[in-house]
Amino acid sequence: MSTRDPVALVIGEFGPGALAGYYGRALQMLGWRVVAYDMQRGYTRGRLLARARPLRRLLRRPLWALMARETAALARRHRPDIVLATKAPFLGADDVHALRRAGAPVVMIYPDSPYGSYTQRTDVLSVLAAYDRVYVWGRHLVSRLSADGVSAAAYLPFAFDPGDYGREGPIDRPSCGRTHAIAFIGQRYDKRQAWLEALRGLDVGVWGLGWDRSEVARAAGHCVHAEVVHGGAAGAIYRGTTLALNVLHADNVPAHNMRTFEIPPCGAVMLSEATDEIASFFEPDRACLLAADPAALRAQAERALADGALIRALAREGARAAAPHTYQARVRTILGDLGVGAGQAAKAQVRS
Repeated sequence: MSTRDPVALVIGEFGPGALAGYYGRALQMLGWRVVAYDMQRGYTRGRLLARARPLRRLLRRPLWALMARETAALARRHRPDIVLATKAPFLGADDVHALRRAGAPVVMIYPDSPYGSYTQRTDVLSVLAAYDRVYVWGRHLVSRLSADGVSAAAYLPFAFDPGDYGREGPIDRPSCGRTHAIAFIGQRYDKRQAWLEALRGLDVGVWGLGWDRSEVARAAGHCVHAEVVHGGAAGAIYRGTTLALNVLHADNVPAHNMRTFEIPPCGAVMLSEATDEIASFFEPDRACLLAADPAALRAQAERALADGALIRALAREGARAAAPHTYQARVRTILGDLGVGAGQAAKAQVRS
């Protein structure tokens, strides 16, 4: 009887720092063959429409329909043992049901809030209800989704990829020519700008979309870097800083975000907006520093930068607390939950 490695069809974006890429890599490390459908390439038609955003919006409906057909064709060709999608807004409920008819569980890992501003679909709840399982990163979302008809909703936190975020690896030398005591990586929002303004006069380096237009950040004396960094490039910045800031998007409160697990493995001390969920993973004042508001953020930063022994202890305990939370561990949770791919973890241990 012939055997084959189990096959996973992974749907999502695969650029640096993208969630689908991390899950695909974790599956490969566990002995799976990964067939990827890159929805960014599908939407831009291999970069043909990359610089034509108005045209893409005009053509969204036919583009999404084409992408759904391409995904279904991949499923027919490769007969996956699991289909794992990250957001995948181009898939409607009928498309999900069609994928399920092939027999493999079809799983959604939803990286945003289905009730937030980034859903891209008005019928998102009915689409999510079509999946065999919907994993979300916030406990508060599970009960709400269940009440709204998504009975297969389950809690699954974010994680980190040791290939991008770990103590070992390159340390970035920023374009300004110097490392910073405090680093923030993330898109500019009004809330984040207000929190960073509280660090006026401290040595803060900022990376992310929108900050180049922030007069507030420059007036505060922060060093704003034009380059946008993701994945391994972000890890290299974290390895070169003392404190790494984590200010949540409003949709992520009261839970956590991807940065929650990406900062501590790099050896930087996470200085984060406080939530009970973050505190449940990283003990405050032992594995991280938490702040309830911008004034507390500044007080925590000044306290930590003045105490080298505290910094070393926090960094050490933060890395230890983060260690179990890899994407390989999350994949094992998913496979165990669904009863799929038994024995693959042991197989991967032999290979490695």
